[in-house]
Amino acid sequence: MLEFRAEKDALIAELEEEKSISDSARAQAEAANIAKSRFLATMSHELRTPLNAIIGFSEVMETELFGPHANPTYKDYSANIHESGSHLLHLINEILDLSRIEAGKYELTEEEIDLGEIVADCWRLMKLRAEGKAQTMAFDIHPQAPQVMADARATRQICLNLMSNALKFTPRGGHVIVSVQPAPDGGQVLAVKDNGPGIPPSEIHKVMQPFGQGSLAQASAEGGTGLGLPIVKGLIELHGGSFVLKSELRRGTSAEVRFPASRVCRVAAAPVVAKSGFRERRKARALAVEGLQRRSTDAA
Repeated sequence: MLEFRAEKDALIAELEEEKSISDSARAQAEAANIAKSRFLATMSHELRTPLNAIIGFSEVMETELFGPHANPTYKDYSANIHESGSHLLHLINEILDLSRIEAGKYELTEEEIDLGEIVADCWRLMKLRAEGKAQTMAFDIHPQAPQVMADARATRQICLNLMSNALKFTPRGGHVIVSVQPAPDGGQVLAVKDNGPGIPPSEIHKVMQPFGQGSLAQASAEGGTGLGLPIVKGLIELHGGSFVLKSELRRGTSAEVRFPASRVCRVAAAPVVAKSGFRERRKARALAVEGLQRRSTDAA
């Protein structure tokens, strides 16, 4: 019994020592992660200031605001500087957003928003890119979907990232479908589907990590940073929702952002005037969706 008791005490002491080492390692890892996020946030902020000046002055030179250039080549150089600066600023903004999300410093400014209107705004920004690659984009927006309580900027970034990824990784002449539909649990789903190269099942986890990209995407796409999907995942989780990525090799990818039912604004009983106004907004909404679909058909 004395031997067993001594053995037990030794095992307990060993477990306590291992637990202490594990706790110390976890604390060091958490401190390192916080330091990394703070470093990225600080450096991103410091880099944006000179970049804004570079972009602004290069735009002035490109548009020849103060007179034409003596050598037309300088105008091309100015355009290259402006394009490169804008691309770098976009990358810095993505890193800054991701670092804020990871550090828990991203604050939501919530308001009632219409996902259909968000999709329409994003399509106006993506239209030229789609036309440049002869791609078509169809829309399936539920006409009676209620508004959701969310951060408009974050939701717009979610939609832009998903639409941009779909167009980027879909080959020339490809097809993309964007839908906003009610979920069975009472929430709302924003989905973007494409017929691009797809992602192998073994790489789904990889593309959800910061700077991660699939092998087929690297071979066929225009290039990217691998930050779009992690930012989407982080932003929708801040809203209490979820992000689901489904893909089939060489048959396309489906990205679904799900807002929980708690964020869906219910239409309460209201006086006749209020109901009439609501019907007018729904009518305007239906016209906007119809116009969105018409523009998509024209682009095709």
